[in-house]
Amino acid sequence: MRVGLLQEGDFAGTTLHARYREMINEVALADELGFSSWGTSEQHFSPPHFSIASPEVLYAAVAEHTSRITLRNMSAVLVAYNHPIMVAERIATLDLISNGRAELCTARSNNLRTLETFQVPTHNTADQWAESIEVVIKAMSQDTFEHHGEFWDIQPCEVIPKPLQKPHPAVSVAATSTGSHRKAGRRGIGVISFDNYFGYGYLDECIREYAEGLNEHGSGNGSGNSDGVNNYFGVYVASAFCAATRSEAIEVARDATLAYFRFILDLYRKLGQKSSYEYMANIEGLAEHQDDMEYMMRATASIMVGTPEDFIEQLTDLERRGVDEVLLRVDGFGHEQHIKAIELLGHEVIPHVDNGDRSVQAREALVGAAKGS
Repeated sequence: MRVGLLQEGDFAGTTLHARYREMINEVALADELGFSSWGTSEQHFSPPHFSIASPEVLYAAVAEHTSRITLRNMSAVLVAYNHPIMVAERIATLDLISNGRAELCTARSNNLRTLETFQVPTHNTADQWAESIEVVIKAMSQDTFEHHGEFWDIQPCEVIPKPLQKPHPAVSVAATSTGSHRKAGRRGIGVISFDNYFGYGYLDECIREYAEGLNEHGSGNGSGNSDGVNNYFGVYVASAFCAATRSEAIEVARDATLAYFRFILDLYRKLGQKSSYEYMANIEGLAEHQDDMEYMMRATASIMVGTPEDFIEQLTDLERRGVDEVLLRVDGFGHEQHIKAIELLGHEVIPHVDNGDRSVQAREALVGAAKGS
């Protein structure tokens, strides 16, 4: 099980200038302590929980302060306002300056305010993403390419620069619906299961759908990225905090964790009323518990708050379910608390997490069980 960080530049209680500098220092520490990856998503119009609208600029600064940690855009929104060639150019540039540490996670956006402000219709964001990711991969891997589709009509062109990694950096998608997980597998790309407030049963279903999709793609669960296939399954933990005692962890994390969940609840309620996003209505099942920290910690994979022992237990459980990497959002608690949590995780959790292949075996077992039932 790999342990990474996903931060959104939550600047509650501080300034944006200070928070950006703090994040660079936090990633540098995570790099030293063995965290597998760091990234942020592209977000607009949602302060104070989200403040990073130009991730690639921040990534360039982080690259100069780190040497090992993977820098994964989590995630680039592939709809009309983001031309896929420009996304490919930015990732290739990051890959070059980071000495081959870049990865690309994509999305169709779960922020209605962003879609409306940029005048993107919600009914076909899935189709926009599907075509755009084809263009991104062509632009990164082909010397000269062209594309003629519903949303993009591109005459033969040579995109420069090309990434250091061949055929291209690992590609994945941030997914919330079960259908998106299956589509990712069919395409042979990785998936980051986002906002798992819907519960562990729903997460198991997403893992099974992804594994089924990989089998339909023909890659199974054993392919790496040498042929462009990425069989990676990650889970985003939206609120994560580690402390020496569980009571201390809850005391520090409670207010920010529940405030973030209420933000997501409002976001998903609105988006769930739009075509192709109806599945987000599932979050209503947790609405009555929005002030119950202990219940939220038990019921959802999107909250991980506790001691190093608690983290080891939960990470091991997720690996046995079929998860390769967990991305912890250590953000919104204050810089000093972030440093303490990152140090605890690096010293007392990461060395004890098994890096075997139980996640792959678990996905294969899920598929087998589904076929036998």
